[in-house]
Amino acid sequence: MQGYGRGMPSCILYHGPGARQSALNEAIRLGRLLHAPIGDEGLKVDEARQVVSLLSTTPIGNQRGTLVVGPMDTATIFAADALLKKIEEFDGDMVQPVLWALDIGGVRPTIKSRCLPRWAPDTGDAEEDVELVQDGWDLSDAAQQGNLAPIAALMKKYKKREVDLMRSAVDAMASEGTAEALSLWASVRKVAMYWNPTALEITSAFMGDC
Repeated sequence: MQGYGRGMPSCILYHGPGARQSALNEAIRLGRLLHAPIGDEGLKVDEARQVVSLLSTTPIGNQRGTLVVGPMDTATIFAADALLKKIEEFDGDMVQPVLWALDIGGVRPTIKSRCLPRWAPDTGDAEEDVELVQDGWDLSDAAQQGNLAPIAALMKKYKKREVDLMRSAVDAMASEGTAEALSLWASVRKVAMYWNPTALEITSAFMGDC
């Protein structure tokens, strides 16, 4: 069993409308669940301590033990703090935590800095998910080239879902974990918070000017 790469954070953080299901699917793919998903009603300190305890155990059998924890965007401050050391120092050959959140903007920075972010679109419509990811890449390419016409067309297509589109566009880069990608995400998120950002605002965000 291998972790997610030496020199990179190995705790995974799914975020978006399909985050919980994506986290569960990944946990099942990677190994054997040690416990039912923890924190569904809002992660509390006692549940965080339970997670730490489970991540400190040696799983039975030859499969990696996995845990699904979230939503991290509604976790209490004390619960998030209780997880910090363990999600940074766990033995990835033995156990693997998979965190999730609906809105990555609500996750404490100390948690995000220890995780690999993964965008999780709504799993109810697989075709739409694939289209959203492709449109996200198209938006990213157009924005970085300063090409306003396709940006405006894509934003019109995703009217009232601009945030989903923009997150899809930058999360592939953010998943690389580089400082540049994470800085870009922060810039784009500022614009994504607006109800109806203009094509020029989006381009500026992708260029890191916000």
